[in-house]
Amino acid sequence: MSDPRAADCAAAIVAAFARYNAEFRAITRRAPERFENRDWSGSQADVVERLELYATAVNATVADMRKRLGDAAHDTALWAGIKADYLRRIESLADPEFLKTFFSSITRKLFDTIGVDPDVEFFALELDPLRGASTENLTERYVNRGSLDLLFEELLSDYRFRTPWRDFESSVGHVTADVELRLKSLGETRPLREIEVIRPVFYQLSRAYLVGRLHGEGWTLPIAIAFRNSPLGVLVDAVMLAVADVSILFSFTRSYFHVDLERVSDAVLFLHAIMPAKPVSELFTVLGRAKQGKTERFREIFRHLGSTSDRFVRAPGERGLVMACFALENADVIFKVIRDRFPAVKNVRREEVMAKYDMVFRHDRAGRLVDAQEFRRIRLPKGRFAPDMLERAADRVRPERAAGRRGPDRRARLHRTADDPAQSLYPQRLARAGGVRGDRLRPGDPRPRLHEYLRRRPAAQEFRRDAPQPRDLLRLRRTVPGDRLPLPRRAARRPPTRTRCGRRAGSTSARTTCSRRPS
Repeated sequence: MSDPRAADCAAAIVAAFARYNAEFRAITRRAPERFENRDWSGSQADVVERLELYATAVNATVADMRKRLGDAAHDTALWAGIKADYLRRIESLADPEFLKTFFSSITRKLFDTIGVDPDVEFFALELDPLRGASTENLTERYVNRGSLDLLFEELLSDYRFRTPWRDFESSVGHVTADVELRLKSLGETRPLREIEVIRPVFYQLSRAYLVGRLHGEGWTLPIAIAFRNSPLGVLVDAVMLAVADVSILFSFTRSYFHVDLERVSDAVLFLHAIMPAKPVSELFTVLGRAKQGKTERFREIFRHLGSTSDRFVRAPGERGLVMACFALENADVIFKVIRDRFPAVKNVRREEVMAKYDMVFRHDRAGRLVDAQEFRRIRLPKGRFAPDMLERAADRVRPERAAGRRGPDRRARLHRTADDPAQSLYPQRLARAGGVRGDRLRPGDPRPRLHEYLRRRPAAQEFRRDAPQPRDLLRLRRTVPGDRLPLPRRAARRPPTRTRCGRRAGSTSARTTCSRRPS
């Protein structure tokens, strides 16, 4: 006979996630009003508020479980029953993988788990996060009836904002001209058949975006239309029609989108279809579901380890005094572990370093900073580390207690045993693939070739200014000499003004000499 407490706790956790998700979507729904009112400070406040929701919900649920279960809060047999009942309850809900991640966050915090405990958390490398996803109810289609102007007029008419357009006809012409120019540059003569776009608008601080794809007879192109709300009204700011450019828009160096989606996995399925080289984990993250993106990143890393013999090797570049950095061969991720001890020249504490990563997570990266995902008490196989990595680590950490499966927040390091955990691990995406091996771009992200449709567009200037990796967008500028989009430059120094006597104005000698009146 099952324990009645299992059903009670499972129902409580499902309800807790429902409250979190409702509040998450309520904050997301503020985005249209923020955009229409040009309330950019409010948009930034919403970003931070939404990021803090998950940890708040997990902490509150853990406290509730301790109150409900009392001394049995750490009973693994009871939690196995809670997990089984919970799984039955979430099977028919939207995005059940989100609820599994929420459950695992609760048990990991409650048990202070090191590594993975499949008895009390959900973990399966073979799990497909997009299982059951469909774009059928996500997108809207617009059929070309013989005129591109009429096609894009119909599209933009359906997405009118409460703020008036600055010049609707010019915005329609902007989109039409850029699409025609792109097709001409590709030598594509087969006609455009229809446009398929995701119904909800994507908001990202001061911009709004329509995201979709163009379907022709035997060809498909991605499309992202950027809107800007200027003091004089809304206008089309830029049109992106290449995988490389849309991929930058959904980059790990930019703020998360605020887009109200009934099923996030449906949107991820669509976006992955137009950006096949973009990891699913990154798409979940950029849509604001950072914890789910972290879960999928963890699975991607361990799938890579399970399907290859690649090793962890020292990351290229200068060795850091605060972080020990290593990379996984043939993967575009770099790992950072905070060292146990810092040299005397580094007047910083471990807590301060972690606080800085938290600041980057909470604030707008604006294309300048790379998003990092923090993993605590994670286990990595010792046998997959290059020997020099282990020797270097052994020389620079203090002796620690052997780590058990559960227990207090210990700092055992990777070199200790095959199952030793890293207390705080920060995987970050690399702009270039191959770990230590290369300067080449990731497979599937082709080198930009022709981007006339970005010429003289304000949004393109924004991308230049906020380049996530300067070499990527500088390459685009070098590829298209006619782009003429200047990068920010330091203001030129003005030549000093001189007095009538030839001395520099403001100098002591000028004040004492030139201030005298002739006798």
